[in-house]
Amino acid sequence: MWCRKLFQQRIGIAVTLLFLAGCGSPSPVATFTPQPPTPMPILPTSTPLPNAEEVVFTTDDGVQIAGTLFGQGTTVVVLAHMITSGQTSWHPFAQTLAAQGYSALAFDFRGYGQSEGTRDIDLYNKDLRAAMAFLRERGFERIVCIGASMGGNICGRVTHEPGLAGLVIISGPLLVTLDETNFTDLTYPKLFIVSDMDRVGGLDITKDVQQMYDWSADPKEIKVFSGRSHGIGMLSSEHGDEIRNLIMSFLASIA
Repeated sequence: MWCRKLFQQRIGIAVTLLFLAGCGSPSPVATFTPQPPTPMPILPTSTPLPNAEEVVFTTDDGVQIAGTLFGQGTTVVVLAHMITSGQTSWHPFAQTLAAQGYSALAFDFRGYGQSEGTRDIDLYNKDLRAAMAFLRERGFERIVCIGASMGGNICGRVTHEPGLAGLVIISGPLLVTLDETNFTDLTYPKLFIVSDMDRVGGLDITKDVQQMYDWSADPKEIKVFSGRSHGIGMLSSEHGDEIRNLIMSFLASIA
């Protein structure tokens, strides 16, 4: 029974990836093509970012993950990216967080950017757990996980990690990897953000995010914005300023 369930999960995830590659666009969805299984070297970026440190940490299955740590705050936000992007998509918002007194860690899932390994959505939770373990080793006691689209789904898989003090899911799909056990017993604050017309292929993301909210125990909040913006694209939409302020207010309630 367990094996059959795992097989169904893997098939479901593989099919869903075909849809997620075109997140945020009403045009036909592009096919997701995995990167070849050649380890990617970890190299320094050409232009150093202000108030930022390039870091590397290792997952429990031996994959080196590259990230960038911003800011000097005692509360740290770990940022999980979408399937169509990498950690650099979060850098502008990470710099905003740093300017507001928070620390922020943006990182590349395995197979992306400067991280080693091959892309595998079944294993991205290992990468996020390694990021949180790295932050705990650095002395952070309050960690907030913010994930967009696929990153939101991965945040939903690690909701019981030690030190987690808050959760923000932006346009996160349920896929077949999340259910009520990921949310019902969480006592820390949770914020869910989605557009009211968020559809990706055959997925109703608006409905998925509403379901996560319904499963969650208090304290929780959901904000549904008009339009079709998806994932990190919501930060550059007409609602971008309101969404950033909403997240900042949420973080202030935790810090």
